[in-house]
Amino acid sequence: MRIPLWAIMGWVVVAMAGTVAAGVITYSQARTRTEELNKIAPLEEGVDIVRVGKLLLGVEEPKAPGTGDDVAPPLLVNQPTVATSPEATQPVVDGTPMPSELTQTPDSSATEIATAEATPNPNDYQLQDPRRVNILLLGIDHRQGETGPSPTDTIMLLSLYPLAKTGAILSIPRDLYVTFPSIGQQGKINTANIVGENIQYPGGGPEFVKATVEGLIGINIDYYVMINFDAFITFVNAIGEVQVCPQAPIDDPKYPDGSYGIRPVHFDAGCQNLPAERLLEYARTRATENGDIDRAARQQEVIFAVREKLVSLGGATGLLSQAQSIWESVSANVQTDLTFQELLELALVAEQIPRENIKNGSITFGEAIPQTGPNGEDILVPIVSDILALVSELFTPPTAPQP
Repeated sequence: MRIPLWAIMGWVVVAMAGTVAAGVITYSQARTRTEELNKIAPLEEGVDIVRVGKLLLGVEEPKAPGTGDDVAPPLLVNQPTVATSPEATQPVVDGTPMPSELTQTPDSSATEIATAEATPNPNDYQLQDPRRVNILLLGIDHRQGETGPSPTDTIMLLSLYPLAKTGAILSIPRDLYVTFPSIGQQGKINTANIVGENIQYPGGGPEFVKATVEGLIGINIDYYVMINFDAFITFVNAIGEVQVCPQAPIDDPKYPDGSYGIRPVHFDAGCQNLPAERLLEYARTRATENGDIDRAARQQEVIFAVREKLVSLGGATGLLSQAQSIWESVSANVQTDLTFQELLELALVAEQIPRENIKNGSITFGEAIPQTGPNGEDILVPIVSDILALVSELFTPPTAPQP
């Protein structure tokens, strides 16, 4: 049977109309989804909207450092003249040599000190780039006698936005169960430093932690600072006792000491000034109802309390004359990809941001589900959409003023 020409033409018209309609619908859906993702992680703050989409679909694969557009913004305009110190000695704790993971690389800040002849000038530390700077703060749980890389039981992301004079701090619990980049294996996020060292990831364990956190929250991380217990104690000893205000008594009969032993610690409720060792105990204990979640809140309290202490001493500007000696006393126990001058500059920038403009939050049971891991360990399974919503709330600043 021969099909009339008019029937063929009608079919073609209907098919074309359907194709156009489908295209319009697809475009509308894609645009709506893009707008939804953009609300979760705004593109203008260094959050890649494509990356967020991949995160939601579970196909994200973070890039190795040093590739693509992940170059950190330059910090300084006028870098003071520096002198190179002799090679840093291996750190020693209670007579026991520390592992090499906290020994600086030749280009790192342990090999740079300010000149002793000149008094530091705040004007020497000026921003070259006013964009947001994201720094990963890592605290390792290293015990006496241990060798090799250690877990990062403290993980915080500090973000400074100098132009808008805003900042943010996000705490990430150590038990968060994540998929590690490059290798596709899963594990607790606090083991990323160990995994990165073991697989010889470019840049070592800290860079692997950066890549892991980037894959979790969809934000580029520019720098990292990793410290051990000794660095914390030395720094607090340099500035004096710090006031904290526990809302309820804390009693920990099994507080872990530095060599796999235990000892009791106790804190009364109410504001109190704590010396370095006691402040470390306050920041480390998990003997409260919500364990690591409560500890993250106390660690943020300690950070803000240290900031207030520095302000009472005249701020970072007031401590510039002591900055060299303080750095020399802690640098052996610090690993970072920031120079000494950049650390000073960031301290000065942070000082200029009012406390009320610094948002802080943590990934808690609202963004992660407590479960038992494959080996019987306690883990937190992330709820990616809720984590991205939290990140958006913390890291989206008001409209920045024009320079």
